[in-house]
Amino acid sequence: MPLSTTNQSGYIRGYIEGYYGKLLSWTERTELLRFLASLQLNTYCYAPKEDPQHRFKWREPHSPQWHEAFRKLSATADSSSVAVVAGIAPGLDFNFQSSADFDHLLNKAQQYISSGATGILLLWDDIDDEFTADISISEGTAHARTVNQLSDALNQAIWTVPRVYAEEIENKNSYLEDFFSELHAQHTVLLCGNAIVSSKVKQSDLKRLSRTTNNTIEPSTALKHRTIVWDNFYANDYCPRRLFIGPWTGREEVSDYLINPTGMPWTDQLLLDIATSTHNTNNSYNEWLGVLKRHGVPDAFLHIAAYFSNPCFGDIVSQLDSEQADIAVSSAEAAGLDQAIEDCLWKWKSPLSREWYPYIMSLKHDLALMHRTLPTDRILKTQPHHLIKRLIG
Repeated sequence: MPLSTTNQSGYIRGYIEGYYGKLLSWTERTELLRFLASLQLNTYCYAPKEDPQHRFKWREPHSPQWHEAFRKLSATADSSSVAVVAGIAPGLDFNFQSSADFDHLLNKAQQYISSGATGILLLWDDIDDEFTADISISEGTAHARTVNQLSDALNQAIWTVPRVYAEEIENKNSYLEDFFSELHAQHTVLLCGNAIVSSKVKQSDLKRLSRTTNNTIEPSTALKHRTIVWDNFYANDYCPRRLFIGPWTGREEVSDYLINPTGMPWTDQLLLDIATSTHNTNNSYNEWLGVLKRHGVPDAFLHIAAYFSNPCFGDIVSQLDSEQADIAVSSAEAAGLDQAIEDCLWKWKSPLSREWYPYIMSLKHDLALMHRTLPTDRILKTQPHHLIKRLIG
């Protein structure tokens, strides 16, 4: 039975709680669900790395209280036409020779479904590439067969993330070829594209990863498996002092996507709105401005927005091109920049401003350090001990 998570246009689009370092409350998840529905997005994927029962202690069942909260969330989602997909990440220590481990996996999936999950996502991401299982088949084959076996036991198609989910990850021992040749066609695969954080995502990138034509990319060849882009454009768990809120660009060919953002609920609502508004538009900047205005971001923020635009993408060799560097320098020297920072810090009051406060304060300090204008007492108060001597010595 295929997973039904499509809207009127047939697309799968939404939010994935798949980041490190943050764990949403049930109230925050409910509000995000309602916001997804308001944007006509249709999918919420539960796969938080910080939930022990999702990853590190995946064999352990969730508590009855957890399942009651999940049932309420799923009921809200159903009434809002949003599908809830529940993720399980057993790859750290799954025993492929153990029927007991498969039973743990099946039981957890069944519990999620009985509590209202529309579908199951089986994740093999972010694990050691040294496959040590004492079995005669390859890692890619083992992962795909487990997906197929779980699907047969549940009598429904499964979503999955392979260990090699971006082209920059080494395809060791022909992992992808084995994985996709073994994986049954009804399953849906989540991939990032060229890089874990990609500047652009194209259909040809996804075809190349899925090895749909034995490494020969034919533009007219359809993907064997339905493929959803797991998009880390706005994710900041790998650089928690930074925040990215620029227009969502380089995704013109993307139809199905899940955005994996920050874990800050008000920020994530804004980012979902940005992605929806700036996807496939000829005027992404104006649409982006409109989103900021709708979410109450003050005009003063536009003076510092260049520092919060987009990440350094893994598929771009130069980390900061000369044009961006010129913008950064001219912005730092522009009249009114310091005042804009002060206005955003002290005059802007909202749930969103409270989430952005540490990032704007860090920018203030970083600019002062760059220009050597941060007073000694502020250096002593704000900087790590191992940097203080270097900065004031």
